[in-house]
Amino acid sequence: MADEYLQTTGQSVERVLHEQGLGHLHVRVYGKHVIIHSGEPGDGENRARLTQVASQHFRLDMADHRGRWEQTPFTGTWRDLLTQLIQDFGFTLIPW
Repeated sequence: MADEYLQTTGQSVERVLHEQGLGHLHVRVYGKHVIIHSGEPGDGENRARLTQVASQHFRLDMADHRGRWEQTPFTGTWRDLLTQLIQDFGFTLIPW
């Protein structure tokens, strides 16, 4: 079970995505990961995840075309990484 901070972070990430017009995306928390996906859990496509590496510090990982995780060199707060994901990698978030 994910801790309360990660649960709250996941809810905040989904809210920001929806505010940005990305209502087709959903968020689930699994362990130390805040996973952004389209569709329903287990039936959708992984897009990106924020992996907690310190109390409020995350690493951005991207899903490849098979749904496997590829680490990126990007780290920071969830807010900074989400902004970077939307601005620089928005093409990975559009509906397929």
